[in-house]
Amino acid sequence: MAEALYAKIQKAIVELDKERLDKFTEEAIATRVDPVDAIEKAYMVGIQRVGKMFEDGDYFLPELITGAQIVKEAVTEIEKLIPRDKVILKSKMVIGTVAGDIHDIGKNLVITWMSTQGFEMVDIGVDCPVDKFIDRAIEEDADIIGASCLLTMTAPEQMKLVERMKERGLRERFKVLVGGAAINKAWADEIGADGFAGDMREAAEVALSLFA
Repeated sequence: MAEALYAKIQKAIVELDKERLDKFTEEAIATRVDPVDAIEKAYMVGIQRVGKMFEDGDYFLPELITGAQIVKEAVTEIEKLIPRDKVILKSKMVIGTVAGDIHDIGKNLVITWMSTQGFEMVDIGVDCPVDKFIDRAIEEDADIIGASCLLTMTAPEQMKLVERMKERGLRERFKVLVGGAAINKAWADEIGADGFAGDMREAAEVALSLFA
């Protein structure tokens, strides 16, 4: 039953149908679906398809922004189902979306989930130049820098981040965790990042492993 609902959610997102998306979101909440499961299998899949349509030229910036907004609003409601139990603080992470990319849904989900797992999260927003990541990490005395991207065309900014850290003599000071629909672990290895996360649960697992 959940899988059928997830398919409806994905379709509503791809068609930018806010009314139907709101209806299916209400249904998901009423039936007490696993919030993390729903986010990963329905909402993230849907917005990733919208991003692919943008890159393929089937959608343009207004459609991309609309898709991101309706998903963000829906996920805000679904997130309320995620338990906020008391946790032991593990480490601090500065996270943002790279320059040229305005997507914050994946980033925000990582922030929400990792906060429930005991990480102190510092959100620096979207369209962030590489020095913004580094400067804020220094200011916050963070342990990890997280750089997210949804679009393939913005992935090189993650490489620039690692290179800029080396230029500034700070590569050994912070762990670098990269993620986003546009990349994979092979890319993370290629650019010299410390870890790759494909979703919010993996982000917490990888972050923990960096300090194991």
